[in-house]
Amino acid sequence: MCELPSRAFSLPVESWLSLSGVRASRQDLRPGRSPRQPPGSGRGSMSPGSVPAPAGCLGLWREENDALVRQWRVAAQDSGRRQQLQAAHRVLEGLRGLLHKLQGLPSALSALPLELTVLGNTLTLGVGLAQQFMKDHALDIKRGLERVLNAQGVPLPPSEDLWKAIFQSPFIPSEMLPPLHRLVGLQGALWLTDNRPRDLAILLCTVMSNQCKESGTGLTEDLLSLLSVWDPPFEELDAPMTLQDARDLRNVLLRTAAFHQGLHELHVGNLPLALSSLQRAALSLCPRPVLALVYTALGACLRKMGHPQRALLHLLEALKADPGQGPPLLEAARLYRQLGHITAELDCLKLLVEALSIPPTSRPPLFPVGVELLITPPSPASSLYCGTQSYARHLLASRCLQTGRNEEAAEQYLDLLALLLDGSVFQGMQRSVFLYGGSQAPRVPEVFLETAAALITVSRFQDSLTVCEELLSRISLLVPQKLWLGQGRPSLRPALSPLPLLSENPSEHLSCLLWSSAAHLLQGQAHSGLGARRKALEEFTRCLELVFRVQPMDRVVDQGASRDVDQSLSGEIISSSEDELPPEIYLPMKILQRLKAVTLISRGLEWVAEGQEARALQDFLLGVQVCPGVLSLQGKWG
Repeated sequence: MCELPSRAFSLPVESWLSLSGVRASRQDLRPGRSPRQPPGSGRGSMSPGSVPAPAGCLGLWREENDALVRQWRVAAQDSGRRQQLQAAHRVLEGLRGLLHKLQGLPSALSALPLELTVLGNTLTLGVGLAQQFMKDHALDIKRGLERVLNAQGVPLPPSEDLWKAIFQSPFIPSEMLPPLHRLVGLQGALWLTDNRPRDLAILLCTVMSNQCKESGTGLTEDLLSLLSVWDPPFEELDAPMTLQDARDLRNVLLRTAAFHQGLHELHVGNLPLALSSLQRAALSLCPRPVLALVYTALGACLRKMGHPQRALLHLLEALKADPGQGPPLLEAARLYRQLGHITAELDCLKLLVEALSIPPTSRPPLFPVGVELLITPPSPASSLYCGTQSYARHLLASRCLQTGRNEEAAEQYLDLLALLLDGSVFQGMQRSVFLYGGSQAPRVPEVFLETAAALITVSRFQDSLTVCEELLSRISLLVPQKLWLGQGRPSLRPALSPLPLLSENPSEHLSCLLWSSAAHLLQGQAHSGLGARRKALEEFTRCLELVFRVQPMDRVVDQGASRDVDQSLSGEIISSSEDELPPEIYLPMKILQRLKAVTLISRGLEWVAEGQEARALQDFLLGVQVCPGVLSLQGKWG
């Protein structure tokens, strides 16, 4: 390490650089000119890191950077995974220390190429170890750009205009362009992981604006086109060594952007453009896990375009690329369902359950920055989302039930419940837990109810009673005594009541009431199947008692107030149509009506068996009145 004299920090930066023997003349810093090379440094026999370093601290620091890069390259080629991690941490620590030395001095144009190179190496290794871009990495890039502007004597603009200010400056030394373009690639990689392709396109337009002016061509806003024409400058042979150059980063960005654009167009339904982008990604050099995702997305696109055979071929390619992935199996199940091949569909779902039951292995750190780091996990709305093992089992069980394989469906539902309980999903009654994310996913209590209904279908009445009892034991204390439904959120008290709310989220109480009511309905059907008609009547009556705890709260006008209030006790009633109700109220009201009607008709059938036709007729009439057309409905509880 080079020890700095204490008086060096009180000198102007150019004076300090002259002490180090690296002062550059104004002629050397003109755009397009390279620094003067030492005698005997002909480029014919030089390679990065092999030339004699300039005298002084800057030369020593350059040698330190090159030594760290060589150390990492040797470890990456000849060491095992554990040794590579240890070497990566050592090299990263060394690079951070070197960057700290460089940034501890005032910024100077002659030192910036080395500083930006060290910054790029530090980011490349740090992102690989973290397996993601973090906030600190964005701050490091911002700090590096600010130092470039400080060295140029340019006032600092807002953060979003830093890149624009740098590339619009007419005074950029040629030796600073390669490390700057490398930072452009790292900035673009960060923005792609944050789903900001528009910002990357604007940055590339800024970077290439001078190039397009010289060639007389215009720029498009299409990201793939911009990445294709982006031509980062080659590294000088005597430049400091790098872990990853700008051209390699450009290729990574191009593959990632093609994949992201294909997925986006597939999601919005622009299938021809999605197919073109995904085919472009498939032709690039991608790691096998990424290639499997690309082929899966191609299969989904072709399936939606009406080409099932071509879609199946791409799904087979996906399984060849990475046999352990779940997305191609789920997409194959969708394809076979569309073709009406039920057995093949269920076989794919069973393979999906097996694939998701294998614990995922931890991904090793990726060096340098690659496509895998820039592809974020798919959201539940994505065609590549395969969910969890519980989701796959639920999908398999529900499909078995829908296709008439009731015995298999019951067993799959019981296995699903065992999986949920073993995984402690239900401990503490975490009712809001979804099987696979998204507001459309079934909640865990609903899986209990589906299981009980499937068991009744195969005449396993006692098992159905056990499942319902398990559910009721967990939610019975959360069922409210009264609940009002109106145009706002569900309420545990009528408006203007002095009683405090019992919960910050009354909608959860409404859900618990619906689940509890449905459980009693299923218990009544199970007792009916066992021939215990009295118990069945008790359960049906208990279900009705619960559903009638929910009271409508009509909007009324308070004549003594200047605004409308909700009140179910007095006032002039203004009836509101169902269209005015919000979805979170409209849907529960429909479910409540259905529960009332099905329960009344089920109890009426028991009265008929008991020989009490008058009571049966009364329940039948009430059921039809509550929900007209209920006798022709078919669904979960019917």
